[in-house]
Amino acid sequence: MLLTPVPLIRRLELALLAPQLARAEIEAGCAAAIQYDCVAVFVKPHYVEVARKALKETRISVVSVIGFPHGGVTTATKMYETQDLCQRGADELAMMINLGALRDHDDLAVRNDIAGVVKTARGKPITVILETPLLTDEEKTRAGKIAESAKASFVMTATGFAPSQIIAADVQLLRATCPALKIRAAGGIETQSAALEMIGAGAERVIVSDIEKILN
Repeated sequence: MLLTPVPLIRRLELALLAPQLARAEIEAGCAAAIQYDCVAVFVKPHYVEVARKALKETRISVVSVIGFPHGGVTTATKMYETQDLCQRGADELAMMINLGALRDHDDLAVRNDIAGVVKTARGKPITVILETPLLTDEEKTRAGKIAESAKASFVMTATGFAPSQIIAADVQLLRATCPALKIRAAGGIETQSAALEMIGAGAERVIVSDIEKILN
C-alpha cells in the first residue's frame, strides 16, 4: 500500500455518488477508503446501510445526501430525507442548497431550508453543497453567509456533476466569507496536485471519486 502524503493524511474523502454505481461498486469503494484511511465516504441514500456494514469497526464516517443533486425539492421533503437518513445510520448529511431560490435572492427561503435540515438532524453535522461553478462570486458569498447563519457545519463547493471544475479561488472566497464553517472542496479534483492546491487554499477536506488515482 502506498503511503498517503502527509498534507493529505485524514483530509481525503471518497464520493460514491455517480448515478450508475451499484452495490458491488459501493463495497469496492468502501474497501479502497479503508485501505487509504479516508475520513468519510459519501453514498446515495439507498446505500447507507451497505456502507455502514462495509465500514464497520473503522473510523470512517458515512455521509449521505439530501435534495441531491439539484436542491429544488421542498424543505419538508429535505427534512423527511434528513430524518430517514438519520434513522438509517448516516453519520453526517450533505444537503444541496436551493439554487433557484438563491439566484432569486430569496435568502430567507434558503436560510429556512438549511435551518430546517439542521434542526431535524439533531446535532449531526450538516454540509451545504453550493455548486460554485454555476454561481457568480456574489451568489457564492451570499450562499456561504446564509449557510453560516443557519448553523451548518461545512460548505461544499460542488456536486461534481457541474459542467466545469471548481477552482482554488472558490475555496479562498468561501474561507474569507464564512470563517466559522469548514470547507469541503469537491468537483473535478482528479490529481494529487489539485488536491493539495485545495488544501492550500483553505479546504479542510478534499472529496474525490477515485482515491487510488489521486494517491498513485
